Amino acid sequence: MFDRCYLSAELLINWQRRQQDAHWLVPVKGNTKYRIVKTFGEGDHLVEMQASPHARKLDNTLPEFWQARLIECEEGPGGYRGFITSLTEPETYPKDALRYVYQERWSIENGYGELKQFQLNTATLLRSQKAKGVYQEICGLLTAYNLIRMEMSQIAREAKVAPLRISFVMAMRLIQDELIWCSLGKPGTIPTKLRKMRENVKQFILPEKRKRPKERTVRISKTQYPVHSKHLK
Repeated sequence: MFDRCYLSAELLINWQRRQQDAHWLVPVKGNTKYRIVKTFGEGDHLVEMQASPHARKLDNTLPEFWQARLIECEEGPGGYRGFITSLTEPETYPKDALRYVYQERWSIENGYGELKQFQLNTATLLRSQKAKGVYQEICGLLTAYNLIRMEMSQIAREAKVAPLRISFVMAMRLIQDELIWCSLGKPGTIPTKLRKMRENVKQFILPEKRKRPKERTVRISKTQYPVHSKHLK
């Protein structure tokens, strides 16, 4: 599964040429041009795209046109509206299953981002210097992340909102603070502290994501020199 910046005929065609059983899936860009060749169902098409002259100049084995399967989606995490894939058989690879797989991929990537950016505070290296210590540290980080997520799910259930509307940063900070206080208090006070913590986290429920009112556009930098850009009309 590639990010949209890897949508390239040269990369994707040659990726599949190297091994027949190798497949790919990548979100479409806003300016991706294609022609629908066949429709398998609602939001599920076989499309044809043109390889750029520049790509064919670098690799003369590329065809002038190449085909892929386009599956449209509602705008989701990352702003994607659909993706193309080499899995072109709808009977073998149902569109709903592929949509689920790609949405799951975004969830995993968001989890990695939260773990690296907030839990590790963007640290580039682990503290451990030995292999055994590295495994132990990674295990501790993953355990802590899943415990925070489990608590967020419980808070969301009580607040009757989706878990993604609970702020991970605020939940993590409040849980860290409560763990420190719980270590100093008596065991009998822990349930009360947990209930109070959950009520505090509810203050940081994120608003529902609004749909973008206008299409995303590229802002052209001002310059005194003539500019030739594909974004200018």
